[in-house]
Amino acid sequence: MKKNLKEVLNATWKVAVGLVGLLALVIIVRYARTEYYYHFGRAYCDDMTLSSDVVVRAYMNSTCRVYNKRTRHYTTRKLRWVSGAPERDSLTVFCDKNGYRGFLNVNTGEIVIPAQYGKAWHFSEGLAAVEYGKKQLGFINYDNELVISGVPHESGYHDYLFKDGFCVVQRWDGVMGEWIHTVLSSKTLSVIAEYYSLYWIDDHEYMIARDDNGYWLLDKEFNRVFAEPYDKIEQANDIDGVFVVRNWVKQLIGFDGTVIEPFVIDGTSRLSYVSGLTDPYYEPDCECYDQDEVTEFEPDLVVYKVNYNSGLMNAHTGKIITPAMYGDITMISKDLIRAEVNRFTYESILLDRNGNRVDE
Repeated sequence: MKKNLKEVLNATWKVAVGLVGLLALVIIVRYARTEYYYHFGRAYCDDMTLSSDVVVRAYMNSTCRVYNKRTRHYTTRKLRWVSGAPERDSLTVFCDKNGYRGFLNVNTGEIVIPAQYGKAWHFSEGLAAVEYGKKQLGFINYDNELVISGVPHESGYHDYLFKDGFCVVQRWDGVMGEWIHTVLSSKTLSVIAEYYSLYWIDDHEYMIARDDNGYWLLDKEFNRVFAEPYDKIEQANDIDGVFVVRNWVKQLIGFDGTVIEPFVIDGTSRLSYVSGLTDPYYEPDCECYDQDEVTEFEPDLVVYKVNYNSGLMNAHTGKIITPAMYGDITMISKDLIRAEVNRFTYESILLDRNGNRVDE
């Protein structure tokens, strides 16, 4: 009897150990499968379609592979990411696991330009911007030939795309404190101009640009419309023309150079001066006597403005007394006027009522 009981207990112990081992094995397998899934499994919601035959299959570890549904084969190893399909080209950018960029065909999924660039942008009009060497910017063709090199740029998030034969690359000039726009041509494969500011005029195929020589009016092919630069060019709303300033004179001219308005001002302001003081009066708050200034408005002179510069004008006839070449203009007295010649240092000169310097 004791022998039979011992055999039963021994068998029970072995079965229990086996069940515990089997349960542990099931837990380990399930855990391993779960860990594998979360690290290497598919992330179906992040899949992306490149074309009717080619898709990008995403994985849980933030990698992806390109798959051709027609051939039922993967065309790449695991990559960091693949950019979406461009609107007007068959090549898109991908990034390999080492962080280098290349190009693949969205219709076949095959890599056509191996990963070798620090950064890369989509092709446009047969050219694509790439960052090579020590963050130098250039443009390659479909044969991976560097046809434009050494383009100054700001290493950031910009779309370097050609449109109608031209591409504008921007970079920040810390000395000037503004953006510089480099204009490239896909026809000449070269830089054709650089401007500090460059913007389109609303509803017109013209641009206003500025360089060291002044302001230019450009057409849609970046040709200069006027032979000479102006001191300032501004958009004229609802008019087929622009405001131009040269030698402190502002005009409204058409895009063909026709003068629409020979003299334009931005506004006028009245002048006044202190002619004296009122009789003293007692001020209870400070328990002292005080006086107020007597202000007289100048009836014959006004200040007119042209692009933040000021000049003197006859208030009755509109005759210009001085060009709009000063900053702030104020009257010191009935016959003496202070004109600011440098708005940054506040240096000023004195003028008489006829606009002549009193020290000359």
